[in-house]
Amino acid sequence: MGGLFHNFFANRSLFFDLLDRAAKNVVDMAKLLTSVINIDTPAEREAVFKQMDKMKIAGDDITHKICLCLDKVIFTPLSRNDIHALASAIEDVADMIHEASGRMYLYNIDEFAPSIKEIAAIILKASLQIEQAVALLKSSKKTDELLGLCLQIKNYERQSDLLYNHAVAGLFDHEKDAIKLIKYREILSSLETSVNKCKNVTDVLNIILIKS
Repeated sequence: MGGLFHNFFANRSLFFDLLDRAAKNVVDMAKLLTSVINIDTPAEREAVFKQMDKMKIAGDDITHKICLCLDKVIFTPLSRNDIHALASAIEDVADMIHEASGRMYLYNIDEFAPSIKEIAAIILKASLQIEQAVALLKSSKKTDELLGLCLQIKNYERQSDLLYNHAVAGLFDHEKDAIKLIKYREILSSLETSVNKCKNVTDVLNIILIKS
């Protein structure tokens, strides 16, 4: 019986630690995203984009480890479906941040509109809230705090929607270069979708809280 309890608590720590690492990786990627739009020289910017690729791969590895553990571990701290859904939702955020930065690099953007900087800042704020919320899953006494973080992330998603809609409308009103318009619109779309993916993480967290 003692061995069963030991395995349960060891596996509890294993899964929560991996989820914490996944959330922290998203924060690091969001920080890198906000830094790249303030870099002036192409050489420095290229180095940052390469670092973003490495972080994306690191995030994929964490998700892969979680899936492997789900196949092997008998005792899990949350339902297998919930752990998988949460890991996938966090990975989706990382994927979209990576896509946004990739478009900036491929389109050779050297001037970033205020709306791009504002949505990038929202992504970082939402990512930090995700990191805090995931960390709170370990404690059954932090439900209200966790719900508050989820609500704030949803507010960020609404702010991002407004910024995106106004920014795209502004592009169609003022941008005369069709190619440049398309480039900026696609970057804005990736950024806005990144915030939407952050909101999707809160949907999974809310389901977990309801079940608990």
